[in-house]
Amino acid sequence: MISGPARLRRALLVLLVILLFLLPRLARAYTEWLWFGEVGYRAVFWVPIASAAAVGLAAALAVFLILWLDIRPLLRLRPIPRVIDLRPSGSRGYQQGIRLRPGVLAAFGAAVVSALAGQAAAGSWPTFQAWLHRVPFGIQDPIFHQDVGFYVFTLPAYTAVYDWLFAWTFVALLIAAAGYYLDLAPLMMRGVWAIPRGVRIHLAVLGGALLLLRAVGFWLDAFGLLFSPRGAVFGAAYADLHATLPALRLLMVLAAASGLLLLSSAWLRTMRAAIGSLALTIVVWIAGTGLYPSAVQQFEVTPNELDREAPYIRNSIEATLHAYNLDQVQEQLFPATESLTPASVQANRAVLDNVRLWDYRPLLRTYLQLQGLRLYYTFTSVGIDRYQIDGREQQVMLSARELDISRLTAAARTWVNDHLVFTHGYGLVMTPVNRISAEGLPDFYIKDIPPQSPIGLRIDRPELYYGLLANQYVIVKTRTKELDYARGDQNAYTSYAGSGGVPLTAPLAKLAFATRFGASQLLLSNDVTAESRVIFHREVTERVAHLAPMLTLDHDPYLVLADGRLYWIVDAYTTSGGYPYSRPVGGVNYIRNSVKAVVDAYDGATRLYVVDPEDPLVQVYGRIYPGLFRPMEALPPSLASHLRYPEDLFTLQAEVYSTFHMKDPRVFYNREDLWVFPNELFTGASQPLEPYYVTLRLDPAQGEEFALILPFTPAGKDNMVAWMAGRSDMPHYGRLLVYRFPKDRTVFGPMQIEARINQDPVISAQLSLWNQQGSQVIRGNLLVIPVADALLYVEPLYLQASGSALPELKRVIVAYGARIAMEPTLEAALARIFVGLPSEVAAGGAGSGPAAAPAPSGGTTAVPRERVAALAAEANAHYERAQAALRAGDFATYGREIDALGRVLAELKRAAGSP
Repeated sequence: MISGPARLRRALLVLLVILLFLLPRLARAYTEWLWFGEVGYRAVFWVPIASAAAVGLAAALAVFLILWLDIRPLLRLRPIPRVIDLRPSGSRGYQQGIRLRPGVLAAFGAAVVSALAGQAAAGSWPTFQAWLHRVPFGIQDPIFHQDVGFYVFTLPAYTAVYDWLFAWTFVALLIAAAGYYLDLAPLMMRGVWAIPRGVRIHLAVLGGALLLLRAVGFWLDAFGLLFSPRGAVFGAAYADLHATLPALRLLMVLAAASGLLLLSSAWLRTMRAAIGSLALTIVVWIAGTGLYPSAVQQFEVTPNELDREAPYIRNSIEATLHAYNLDQVQEQLFPATESLTPASVQANRAVLDNVRLWDYRPLLRTYLQLQGLRLYYTFTSVGIDRYQIDGREQQVMLSARELDISRLTAAARTWVNDHLVFTHGYGLVMTPVNRISAEGLPDFYIKDIPPQSPIGLRIDRPELYYGLLANQYVIVKTRTKELDYARGDQNAYTSYAGSGGVPLTAPLAKLAFATRFGASQLLLSNDVTAESRVIFHREVTERVAHLAPMLTLDHDPYLVLADGRLYWIVDAYTTSGGYPYSRPVGGVNYIRNSVKAVVDAYDGATRLYVVDPEDPLVQVYGRIYPGLFRPMEALPPSLASHLRYPEDLFTLQAEVYSTFHMKDPRVFYNREDLWVFPNELFTGASQPLEPYYVTLRLDPAQGEEFALILPFTPAGKDNMVAWMAGRSDMPHYGRLLVYRFPKDRTVFGPMQIEARINQDPVISAQLSLWNQQGSQVIRGNLLVIPVADALLYVEPLYLQASGSALPELKRVIVAYGARIAMEPTLEAALARIFVGLPSEVAAGGAGSGPAAAPAPSGGTTAVPRERVAALAAEANAHYERAQAALRAGDFATYGREIDALGRVLAELKRAAGSP
């Protein structure tokens, strides 16, 4: 007998173990509940919990029912002996009777297994919620004529139920077969092979149910053919529909017939028909889904592939374009003429004034060197946006000054410093994309701490409690003052005045947070009071993902200054891999940028705005999570003006369109017009050109607009064939344009321009000289800028001294037609290209570049001696190339070089002041 105190100690030990196991889980769940309440989405908190509980409970009950009904007949087998003979060595034998209850043990075992199965099934709740709240796409697949919503929402739910039922029915069959074998094995060893009728019925029912389920599986497999990778394109091809599909339909009938025959065999006392039907099913399965389709593919399709696959190629093209929102792309012809004149350049000053001369990679290093200001401040990314400045839209680059606590010294890494003192970053830097100082450094629109703006931009709340590096919890409104910013030899301190964070006034909140974060200091510190607030989930992408885990987030959240406050905008995508016939990229074959998430950098207020209400996926998510999304009309205009076409989506769409713009099946099959992303040179290495934001005049009636563009080149060639633009300004936000170049002439691609730059004797000599003087020349993004109906190529050059991390913008290269110029500013380079450009443009009409020297009294701009020498060297280079072409009999090149020589000589004449 166990004594009372021992029994109490054992109970306390069990309770302690349970608490140690459950307490962290309870603490996390409680603090999450508090957090969802703080951000205003407590209803969202309960959706996954209630959904998972419902799915898990239903699955557990179903598994228990299957197992219990399966085990009960086994309990009626020969009873287990209730007497155990215990014979200790050297002592009298004795017997002890014990009571074993097989039914109780079986029920307990089935309950344990059911609970584990329910827990595993609970994770599939999003599939069933999407099915319950499904909406139609309004588009049917071309084979089975089912709405696309059937494949995105319904088919996954059906497949999950089928897989689950088939697996557990198979487990039940194995359990029954093993149980009966153990019971009948002694009789079989004695030569008694008769199987009792009850055993036959039990196994026949399970086997028949398994075959009937497999018949359903064959029915579902037919829909899966629309996702087949077998043919010339993704989706059901000729062999799938003319060989595999008939076989699956026959298999569905055979499996159902085999199941019914097996069920009836229990009463017919014979299994011959069932066994024969099952054998035929297996033969058809192997031949019909493996051998026959392969034979059709090899002997019928491959010799006539284009003819056989053309209809299915067309199906894939149409589905892929719609799934990636490319079916509404507007294609136009872009002449790419060489007809720009000084007057047309001046007419497009708004475009040229927003040419991005600062590459984000060197600029980030410059920000760190000039505006880091303290050891613990850093900049992690550079955003590109546009703001209204002096009544004009100006393209700018900006970055948040974030707190990186890992930069503190080891001695400073105390719990108080990490969580109570160093709580937030401070401010931002903003520079125009095209302005440089006389030293080759950016001209700041916003800089320093506290933020200073020489152009009058207002920043009322520069503190950044939420950002890209805010990856640990902080506690605000404590008795310890927070570091606000460094001020000379002193520091400025502050106390949080916002509404962000979870207040510790909730019951047991301190204990729960201390348990969650493993921070006993939170309980023991006198600085933490009931009025204190715990701020966590501070990293903006993690914060949005925590609220809306079903959305895919863009890799590049960007900072916005609006109404004196700082906000983060995160592009969110609805994605699916279930769109029939659409080619997947990274497991996704349907995507929409349906949601824009906005996070207040000071108080953490997070709002999700629907920008594409026609998207069926976002409609379903809105039904599953009521109150999570807000209409686009609720987005403040000051933030709406900063929405931009997201780069991740644009890159994916451009990748898909580079192949699927070929809408003719024959052209697509032969890959006659395959496009690729061009390459460019950066730090001396070739790399794919990234999409870039520019200011363009896409619609002359609308004026300039902010767009994301990317050129295309033909596969295996360097010349350009087209360029794509994603529009960012209302009312055309989200629309795509593709401009094709004429096929009767060559339009230079980025690498061809890079080669021409390298071949230019003046430029190459200067680059070699800089590289030999202990400096590194960094070539920035080569930008292809559409201006009117022509193209300008602009590449900035940065110089970085050895041992320094401060790149300086030293030159700007401009190429147009056969002309190339390298000058200290964009305006000077344009003036060399376009002889006769008015002086106010040449001097930087928009104020870009360093301040120009006053013009001499004659009204012309003073020309440095170096420029005259550069023009003379360029003229000599054109002459040498012309002579070489003449000797080689290449009269076309000879003519172009002579024309270029004439233009350079004319400019040299003007620069020298000759009439």
